Amino acid sequence: MTTANDVIESYVRDVARLLPHKRRNDVALELRALLQEELAAKAEAAGRAPDSAMAVALLAAFGRPAEAAGRYEPRKPLIDPEDNHDFAIWMIVGIFVVGMSDAHFELDLVKWFACLALVFMAIAWFRRRRPEGSFAWKPRPDPKPARAPRWQALLAAAGLAVFPLAMYVAPQAFWDTATLGHGVGGGLALSEAFMHSWQRAATIGWLIAYVAVWLGVALQGGWRRWSRRAGIVTGFGLGLMLLAHAAPMTAFLDPTPFAIFVLPRADAVAMPWFRFAGGLVLLSALYEAYLEWVRIEPAAEAASPAAIATGSA
Repeated sequence: MTTANDVIESYVRDVARLLPHKRRNDVALELRALLQEELAAKAEAAGRAPDSAMAVALLAAFGRPAEAAGRYEPRKPLIDPEDNHDFAIWMIVGIFVVGMSDAHFELDLVKWFACLALVFMAIAWFRRRRPEGSFAWKPRPDPKPARAPRWQALLAAAGLAVFPLAMYVAPQAFWDTATLGHGVGGGLALSEAFMHSWQRAATIGWLIAYVAVWLGVALQGGWRRWSRRAGIVTGFGLGLMLLAHAAPMTAFLDPTPFAIFVLPRADAVAMPWFRFAGGLVLLSALYEAYLEWVRIEPAAEAASPAAIATGSA
């Protein structure tokens, strides 16, 4: 037969197991004494001995064990609220990455969200136990500074002009040059239809625009608002065009699909890479757009005391 003390002990155990290990015994001792005192007072007021029904009625007023444990030690969220933005960004990344693949979209998306939740839960757990450890804040440089070495921008422009621009314009010639003539001849020859397609002309235009943005950064010695936003627009345009290469291509007025390369095998190998590259460029553009949205322009430099004195004179 269940007694009133059995009911109280069961409640105390359910509350204590939800608390940190180092506090369980102390809280259990305090809660047990409080409940026994409350039950004795309730029994005295009712003029009868306490029983299990009276104990259950008393405990109902204390709330569920999780609620009682929360009053002693508020539960921490599984994912810290300050990680909401990062979590949302990585969710979008997952949607893009899974969407670019040929696998089962729904199943892979569920797996991505599950892994993402576990990672952020682990980050929250480690951060609370080692607040000064690996997850402590560290200063970071501005990714798009107003003053930057010109050689870096020139190097980026030159790299883009060589790869992917030169690679895209004449892939077979690029491959022959890169391999010193030892590559497989003719494997990357472009089809005649693709050579004169609007898709190829548009993609070359976006690549040239990308190079022009970096040349503008080199000319001005740093990033400006126009160059940051031009880079975002160029990234979106280029990413969409690369994704278009992963689908059967057609002319404006002719629905007949045509191949990119002369060899069908080259098309089969290249299309997944076009899909991957397009998704990667689009993700990069989205991230750059997010950085531009949250960007804080640096405050104007304070005038020096000498300049103030000169101005007042």
